[in-house]
Amino acid sequence: MAFCTIFILFLCAFAVQENVADNNFNAYYSPQWGRDHLSIDAQGTQVQLKMDRSSGAGFRSKLDYGAGLFHIRMKIPDRKTEGIVTAFYLISINTPQNHYEVDYEFLGTNGTLQTNVFANDTGNREQKFKLWFDPTKDFHTYEILWNSRQIVFVRNTQHLGIIKGPDRQSDIIQIRSP
Repeated sequence: MAFCTIFILFLCAFAVQENVADNNFNAYYSPQWGRDHLSIDAQGTQVQLKMDRSSGAGFRSKLDYGAGLFHIRMKIPDRKTEGIVTAFYLISINTPQNHYEVDYEFLGTNGTLQTNVFANDTGNREQKFKLWFDPTKDFHTYEILWNSRQIVFVRNTQHLGIIKGPDRQSDIIQIRSP
């Protein structure tokens, strides 16, 4: 089973690799859709996804992962985005009827963050947080620690939630951004 991390809308994003010197977007990621709405800085270390009435953008990892710590440094749009979800997530890609998914979802710009986990195509693990900070004003680091024992959600080294349980195997994942 393969997983991917997903990021959407306007955000400057990059999942950091082990060696920062090798941290180049084109080495580890490729556009998934909306290539004309995705821009990469000259150093290849920062990505901006844009959204307008015609499209948005997304990207995915070129590598597969079995587990790990996945993080992104991002700032969500400060424009009114009701009905739009800015997200960072891991998702299985080879199991359509039995998918796994681990999400950070920013619901509009009202300071609401939702985390969610799907296992064997079943969700119902949503947790909503009214944020005590404004995610549109500054960049923050969001992390997902994912392994066979637990899933941990972290923001700027603060634990937001832990989901424990053996309901998933050590599957292969990929990083994506719709």
